[in-house]
Amino acid sequence: MSRILGLLLLGFLACAASAVFADRAEAETGLASWYGPGFAGNPTASGEPYNPYAFTAAHKTLPLGTQLEVSYNGRSVLVTVNDRGPYIPGRELDLSQAAAEYLGLTQAGVDYVTYNYAGDVSYVGGGAGGYSAPQAAYGGVQQGGIYVVQPGDTLYGIARELGTTVETLAASNGISDPDFIMPGQELRY
Repeated sequence: MSRILGLLLLGFLACAASAVFADRAEAETGLASWYGPGFAGNPTASGEPYNPYAFTAAHKTLPLGTQLEVSYNGRSVLVTVNDRGPYIPGRELDLSQAAAEYLGLTQAGVDYVTYNYAGDVSYVGGGAGGYSAPQAAYGGVQQGGIYVVQPGDTLYGIARELGTTVETLAASNGISDPDFIMPGQELRY
């Protein structure tokens, strides 16, 4: 009888541990490439047109709307999976031009990156609610998002990268001194 209780207790503890640590997945390393303006406007698997200036990615199997934190060369970016691919054997991710440029991957073209699951959103054309990857204007429509400040970033550089103004970013985020932002800070735009 005590043996059965011991097995039940062990099973319960294993289930509890898996529930507690489910969101702490190890980062994966995979070969990534990028695709750019030659595909602009083509439909993605999510149904939205491909925007080379949005922070998105293609993956063969992850659910559309999955958010990944992708790291390369000491920089990290959040991307939203909105397409399928890459279709070249051995490659795991196809990053948008903007994500690849931000990471410094465009020079290499194809290289190993680390990535891990960062969450997902209710996926409707780029995501609504939750934590969304930065997206720039496309087709005359400004899509908002969250930008995570990286070490060495300035509000002026971020504004230029996102295609907005320092004043707009400062006002949207309650920043009184545009020279004072901190790594890890989330900026809505």
